[in-house]
Amino acid sequence: MNNRGRGRGRGRGWRVGAELAPGVGPGPLLALVGRPNVGKSSLFNRLTRTRDALVDDTPGLTRDRKYGVVMWNGRPFRVVDTGGFEFDAREPLLARMREQAELAVEEADLIFFVLDARTGPMADDLELAKRLRRCGKPVVCVVNKSEGNEGAGGLAEFHRLGMQPVVAISATHGLGVDDLLRVAHSRCPLPVVEPELEQEVEEESEVEAEAGAEARAEAGAEAELVGGVVVKSDPADKWRDEVVRVAIVGCPNAGKSTLVNRLLGEERLVTSDQPGTTRDSVDAPLVDAQGHRYVLVDTAGLRRKARIALRIEKYAAIAALNAMDRAKTAVLVLDAVRGITEQDQRVAGHALDAGCGLVFAVNKWDAVPRGREAESAFRRELGLAFPRFSHAPVVFLSGRTGHGVDRLLPVVRRVWEAGQQRVSTGVLNRWLAEVEEANPHPRRSGRPVRFRFASQVRVAPPLVVFFVSRPEEVEESYRRYLENQLREKFGFQGVPLRIDFRGGKENPYADKQPFRS
Repeated sequence: MNNRGRGRGRGRGWRVGAELAPGVGPGPLLALVGRPNVGKSSLFNRLTRTRDALVDDTPGLTRDRKYGVVMWNGRPFRVVDTGGFEFDAREPLLARMREQAELAVEEADLIFFVLDARTGPMADDLELAKRLRRCGKPVVCVVNKSEGNEGAGGLAEFHRLGMQPVVAISATHGLGVDDLLRVAHSRCPLPVVEPELEQEVEEESEVEAEAGAEARAEAGAEAELVGGVVVKSDPADKWRDEVVRVAIVGCPNAGKSTLVNRLLGEERLVTSDQPGTTRDSVDAPLVDAQGHRYVLVDTAGLRRKARIALRIEKYAAIAALNAMDRAKTAVLVLDAVRGITEQDQRVAGHALDAGCGLVFAVNKWDAVPRGREAESAFRRELGLAFPRFSHAPVVFLSGRTGHGVDRLLPVVRRVWEAGQQRVSTGVLNRWLAEVEEANPHPRRSGRPVRFRFASQVRVAPPLVVFFVSRPEEVEESYRRYLENQLREKFGFQGVPLRIDFRGGKENPYADKQPFRS
């Protein structure tokens, strides 16, 4: 297992398993339920030692189920955060939030019934207690916000709910959380697993990458010489066991959550015609028919900065942008009915800055006239609106009906694999000789601009460094020519390709025998 990104909590015996796919990790599932604004998301963040769940005093901030994985004293378990139970919910959106919480209760092995020590038991708490007693699952009453004298005085009130045990905690300050997990273990024993050896993974510098580029590139080339015989590797199996993290981004009401639900085959996320339904970034694991693993990250719709009035909208926008920073591939969902907007262009620009591969998903295609002519016209609009993304693939689909959705993930995987590939230095320099012979760089000030050699020094996104006699004289048009030729030759479609020009006196690989396949 890749341990990059794994952190260690400050509590006794805590370890966060960040690389485990949310919702499919080991151990039993623990559900956090309760009415709005009792601190479920704060407790989720405390348990997982993350800031994955948005936290604010605004009731109803959490709407979807959000999963995390925690190790406590060598015992793994999963935890799911839910939206607040609202029994008198007349709005369809609130009813869907309650349905998501009920689904979490159905699949849970243990339930943390989260209550507010400062307000005491409320009418909704009493009604929810009745329902939880009938569910047949072990329940622990978690009285949150019990720090200081303010919460401790009214703790006895919660015993009249008729549910035991009752544990006082403070999710914000971490008080009583270890005691809570001991009680949880007594009610639902957690399996003991051997802790894995954690490896420190250091990012290599570009200088180190250049120095070892040849050895690493040849080791990962598409063919290798074994016993005098050329053995071809199978690109399809090269990254088979890797988890592809995909950020689903776009403007509000473009249909991102509906598309994710269609891909998952279940109502995993709350959907509504109301813009801004999704407020937090939600990870949803998925395994396709070929056994490839994905984590789909549904994000809040991104509006123009000037139109973001609420604080929670700002938090949601930051979470969406961070999702693109963490993912290696982004699916930009466009509304075929509304057309392409300036905000769509801004979102695509951020994906480029974040180094994400990009796939355009034109949603609601069932609501507009379809056909080859319509697709061709929309592609022309895309080319005009996104000139820097002319290489990105386009999928026309409908999240509501399922039309074209089955084509999306294979395209996403091809883009992700393109961003992961490394071209060997020998192959790259033979390509450079061909393209330079076909179209040499124009002379500048009567002197030629000589390309010494090239090397790919990084992946995801790919970075190709060209060592040139006069790097400052390389024309922008020739840089675009090299980029287009690289994409055409090596399949870097949909990938933000970085190109750098540096000074160099000689080719360090000139005295080496070229690799022949």
